Amino acid sequence: MASVVDIAPPRPAATPSFRKIRTASRGFELLFAGLFAAFIGLAIFSLWILFFYQGTMIAVGPRGGIVTTAPLPPDFTPFYRWSLDQRLVYAVDVIVRAIPTICLFGALRSLFRLYGQGQVFSDRTARLIQAMGVCLIADAAAPFLCHLALSATGYEIDKLWAHMAALQELVLGAVVFVIALVMQAGHEIEQDREGFV
Repeated sequence: MASVVDIAPPRPAATPSFRKIRTASRGFELLFAGLFAAFIGLAIFSLWILFFYQGTMIAVGPRGGIVTTAPLPPDFTPFYRWSLDQRLVYAVDVIVRAIPTICLFGALRSLFRLYGQGQVFSDRTARLIQAMGVCLIADAAAPFLCHLALSATGYEIDKLWAHMAALQELVLGAVVFVIALVMQAGHEIEQDREGFV
């Protein structure tokens, strides 16, 4: 009868910094779980406003959205005056713009859950960080892509879609994606070293 012997060295006990990561991660997991739920709620609320809100406190015009108790400027239109086709087009716009942010907070919640469980440098954490980079890039590109689609179809109302923050978010997303690739390569090197006899 053959017996199997594990020749890989045992993993070292958790260091104080490792314990701090686990402790802090539990709080961040709760924070990002709350933000994940809040942005889902915000997207649903935006769709409700688009289809069911009958007031004049919230409106959209060529300079963006407005929330006011004062009389609306003449070039702003409340949602109840929109035609059904406008509402449907902007419902797609709301969903396209909301998905990257919701997915980003979902990935952050999952990442800090793994950190809280002690999985810091793993393939799963690297994949989640890659997903975060993709979400940041998608969130930066969504306003421009929606602008192109709305302009081409003649439905564009908000002309102030370009913001410098989108460029910053695009660069940050690319940097986060590359950092995840570096972490993944480091994890593979660590695995190879542990398996080496």
